Amino acid sequence: MSIAELIGKIRRKGWRGVLRVLRERFIYQHWELLALERSLDLPLPRRMSAQRWAHARISSENLPKLEKYFSRYLSAMRELLKKGLRGEMFVDENGNAIGIMWMTDRDYYDNQLYHCKVRLPPGCVYLFAVEIAKPYRGIGLPLLCMRLVCEEFPRNGVHAVRSLVDARNLPALSMNIRLGFVEVGEVTHAYRLFHWFHFARTRAYPSPRFLHLRRKGGKRITPDE
Repeated sequence: MSIAELIGKIRRKGWRGVLRVLRERFIYQHWELLALERSLDLPLPRRMSAQRWAHARISSENLPKLEKYFSRYLSAMRELLKKGLRGEMFVDENGNAIGIMWMTDRDYYDNQLYHCKVRLPPGCVYLFAVEIAKPYRGIGLPLLCMRLVCEEFPRNGVHAVRSLVDARNLPALSMNIRLGFVEVGEVTHAYRLFHWFHFARTRAYPSPRFLHLRRKGGKRITPDE
């Protein structure tokens, strides 16, 4: 972190916020990752974005399409391709990737960020690393991602999709809930010490923690709204 970046963070976050960032980056960080699940039989929300975004399977040959908006992820995506994992991209009229997502129908060890193992029940696919380029957020691309999953995987005996979401990431939780995901009562605690040492544990919890996100102005958000 440069001096200029540090000064900028102090102005935005204050000293307490900066100390928290430094602690999480260099000393200790803890994530609470909630397991969310969605039945592929559940109808998608009606408000879909215009279907003008082409999509393509991510491969080593078309990685240059990701350089404009996702260049910082290229190294990680090369590693995912080597593992035989499936990635999809949505592209704009100029051929630049504007949205990406990755999927697997096998147990998956995340060695990119959380360093924990995701165990999948039978008939379930894991959806992860969903990212939308900033200029294209808010136009419904996550819905198109979900539609692709719903159309593709039931033919392969899959009936549900799972994701892990950081409990502090309320925008991501809200988006998943709008897409029809529900908590399954399982949380993975992932820890990082001194930037290098990782460990994780998974436990059950008895009741939903984020029912309040299912309401908007006192009205329940359902997949058909």
